[in-house]
Amino acid sequence: MLHVHTRLIRGGADENTLLTVNGLDPRRFRVALAIGGGSEPGMVAEVASTVEVIELPELVREVSPRRDLAALRNLRRLIRNGQYDIVHTHTAKAGILGRFAARGAAAPVIVHTLHGSTFHGALSRVEYLVYWGLEKAAAVFTDRIITVGEDLRDRYLEAGIGRPERYQLIRSGMELSDFSTAAAMGPERRAAVRRSLGVPVDAPLVGKIARLEARKGYRYFLDLAETVLQRIPTAHFVGLGAGEQHAALRAEVERRGLTGRVHLPGFRNDIADVLAVLDVAVLTSLWEGLPRVLVQAAACGVPAVSFAVEGAHEVVKEDVNGWVVPMRDVPGMAERVVALLSDPERARAMGATGRELVCQAWAAETMVRQIAEAYEDLIAGRAGRGLAGESATPAEAKT
Repeated sequence: MLHVHTRLIRGGADENTLLTVNGLDPRRFRVALAIGGGSEPGMVAEVASTVEVIELPELVREVSPRRDLAALRNLRRLIRNGQYDIVHTHTAKAGILGRFAARGAAAPVIVHTLHGSTFHGALSRVEYLVYWGLEKAAAVFTDRIITVGEDLRDRYLEAGIGRPERYQLIRSGMELSDFSTAAAMGPERRAAVRRSLGVPVDAPLVGKIARLEARKGYRYFLDLAETVLQRIPTAHFVGLGAGEQHAALRAEVERRGLTGRVHLPGFRNDIADVLAVLDVAVLTSLWEGLPRVLVQAAACGVPAVSFAVEGAHEVVKEDVNGWVVPMRDVPGMAERVVALLSDPERARAMGATGRELVCQAWAAETMVRQIAEAYEDLIAGRAGRGLAGESATPAEAKT
């Protein structure tokens, strides 16, 4: 089978794909991974030795008619020559080009994972319609659409994309053991992690873990910091992640007079430890699929306040382990954050409840097992239909 991913970087969809290809049993599946230009060498190095990595430099994230056509041709050739039983695509660009290439190469089974919405409110009307049209066309010949969240599935179905029986809910799996361990760290380790961030040991701390890019809504995170600091001047804020906006955001922090209160340390490997030393985790993204960081915060025992992106309500239960506020509602988010910072005992109790809510559904092993079962179901269904002389239609999805 061939997995197709636009670029392998530090991000939720990429980690999901990496866990999948590495976790599939090599005794049952021969797995290849096609990735485009711009992939991070460190992430590529984490691909298991049993997985064949195929790099396609012309497959890039940005819209480029010349490169996109070249990627489509090369993907079609790769799929035809590889004689793959299943082509499984991920992310927007690879999801469109990969599925059309698989269709052109007569791939037996086509699977696509929705990690997030391709068409969303941040796009212009023309862009929205183009992406919606492409998704609708590709869904016609997609045998199984795996969605990481219920909200995401419902959004696509309401938009008339695909048929309900082709969808399958498989939670975005992740390794949660590090987060559970971090939740139990002692005071000395906690103090050391905070000092490494430049944060006082006993200061109220609000954090956001996300790549430094526009869709992650860091401008609202800075607005939140300004608002909360007016009421809790001792608070600190940390935004952890790498990305193209790092320099611009640092400059914006300085321009707003937030230097020393808002910390942007860049990428770190100890995400679990950083999450565990927060008093409140926030999510200000403009769109998501299933926000993995909310699951990770819950596993660390940290309450969360999130914008109402897809999937947020599936993790954050109102007044139980946090709150979900309307999109771009910075004042509403600030009210919830201030309430948690002002009542540490309540915040700790909500965080503990969150840990109990994070169940086996989000474990990496569960995700890989469900994906493997979906593959076998699709292959068996196709073989059975072939013996019966029926036309190739997708197997009925199990949810």
